[in-house]
Amino acid sequence: MKDRLKMGEFEIPFCIKNYKTAKSIKIYFKNERLTITKSPYISQKEVEKLIQKNKQKICEEYKKILEQKRLKRGKWEHGGKTLYGGEEYTILLSDNAKDRIKVELDKEQKAIHIFLPKQIQQEKEIYIEKAVGRLRKINTEAILKERLPYWSKKMSISYESVKVREAKTRYGSCVPAKRALHFTSRLVMLPKEVIDAIIVHELCHMVYPNHSKQFYQLVEQYMPKYKQIDQYLKDKGKLVMNG
Repeated sequence: MKDRLKMGEFEIPFCIKNYKTAKSIKIYFKNERLTITKSPYISQKEVEKLIQKNKQKICEEYKKILEQKRLKRGKWEHGGKTLYGGEEYTILLSDNAKDRIKVELDKEQKAIHIFLPKQIQQEKEIYIEKAVGRLRKINTEAILKERLPYWSKKMSISYESVKVREAKTRYGSCVPAKRALHFTSRLVMLPKEVIDAIIVHELCHMVYPNHSKQFYQLVEQYMPKYKQIDQYLKDKGKLVMNG
């Protein structure tokens, strides 16, 4: 086998690693490379057979990796891309005569205009990240101010406090004992239906502080499409948390 696999429209880089202690074949992506670990006693023919069996899954995963790389590359450069409301927005950079950075959202053009003072050009990524982060936080808070009371009333589940933070590991969390809810400021990057599903998910934790069968039944009572939405979040997770 060569060091690249031809699969449909893709040529996927890959490597095979042999371990004497390996008891089975494992296939996974490490960065952009398909990595196959196996016992040295497992034949190349068996490896090829397993790859073909998982061809569709491998191609789908590789496509996601390429999409994540494309969106991340040059993110804060002029013409870079980021997510907002579940859609791609273009980053447009301009000079600002004033000594502060300014960020404006243009929903019609699907663009984020960033006006930069000349004196911060060398460390612009840091300043842009903070400025865009503030915009996300403000707009996420505005969405929660509307949608959280709506779902709380509809579900008859109350809460005492809500906080929005720049979290990069989870969309939301719940502390039932304090009736407190926490959400990432990156919620605004998601479609409204998905934001609603996250809100419902966390409110349900007020009733079931676990991921039991009863918990998911309650979630799906209010969000019948929750499984599809959950898959969407898994697919877009890295883009949202790293975008």
